[in-house]
Amino acid sequence: MNAWLNKLIAGSFCVIGLLSCEKQNSFTQVKTGTTPAFSATATEFAFSEATAGEDAVTYSWTASADWGYRAIVNYTLQIDEKGNGFREAAEAFSANNSLNKTFTVAALNQVINNMGLAAGRQHELVIRVKAAVDTVGDEVYSDSVLLTVTPYYVPKVYPYVYVPGAYEGWSFDDPRLGALASVNSDKVYEGYLYFPDANTEFKVAAAKSWDVNYGDGGGGVMVSNGSNNMKATEAGYYRLTANLNTLSWSLTNTTWSITGSATGGADKAMTFNAATKKWSVTTTLQAGNFYFRANNANMVALSDDDNNGVLTAGSAGAIAIETAGTYTITMDLNNPGNYIYTLAL
Repeated sequence: MNAWLNKLIAGSFCVIGLLSCEKQNSFTQVKTGTTPAFSATATEFAFSEATAGEDAVTYSWTASADWGYRAIVNYTLQIDEKGNGFREAAEAFSANNSLNKTFTVAALNQVINNMGLAAGRQHELVIRVKAAVDTVGDEVYSDSVLLTVTPYYVPKVYPYVYVPGAYEGWSFDDPRLGALASVNSDKVYEGYLYFPDANTEFKVAAAKSWDVNYGDGGGGVMVSNGSNNMKATEAGYYRLTANLNTLSWSLTNTTWSITGSATGGADKAMTFNAATKKWSVTTTLQAGNFYFRANNANMVALSDDDNNGVLTAGSAGAIAIETAGTYTITMDLNNPGNYIYTLAL
């Protein structure tokens, strides 16, 4: 009996030992994965809206392996300005176990626009792929590839109201129909309209219909579905504001100029083109900066806060001129909330 019991105990210890050995041999050792090899089918681009639907580039990379276990690897494409060390990288793509990504012109152009980079200017960027395993929290990066690109501008879409009037036949279908945008989505709207004739009457409509419209209540007040039209007594290029919170409106006839240290502090008058509805000036500028303003006063001023070719209210974001010379400057206020300019030496 004792001999049988001893054999049973010894066998139990052996089984426990074997299980212990098997568990030890199957222990997962977590390691950092291998660095992906990264490549692109092209590195230089000049995008245009006409080719928006075409393929621009395909990025490919090798799998990041040897993580110590069968890992699900997430790959992310990161883009940043050259020399910035990917400190402010934008993520252009992210997917698990994917090894390539093809961008159309429109898709990659949108990524560049979202980075706040100026349209119509060449930018030197870099792009790389990051491989990461979320459960481990570790990540590896490929070498970067150069991305030299000139993007085109993509307007932002805001809440709008519309301005039917005598200048366009009181039609919601006429391409000349003006609009106002609420850039902060706060029911405060602004836009610019050209009235070629004196005593032009108009109204503000909440949509492209007469269901909800606003007329003149006198003293800068709007009246909902009122019978009296608003009026521009003189022909000109007007800034129109409409506040649907307070039911107030204002209309300012404007002429535009540039001013700042680059102009020697003087106002350089711009010329309005009635066909294109754009303002322009060709003038000599010195090293310094400038901004746009209406009626030679800072009450209505526009400047480039983000240095991306898009204008915002105020004169704080003055536009830098590094090299003195003769410049042609064009300002386009046709798309409400999407005011842009070009600068050519």
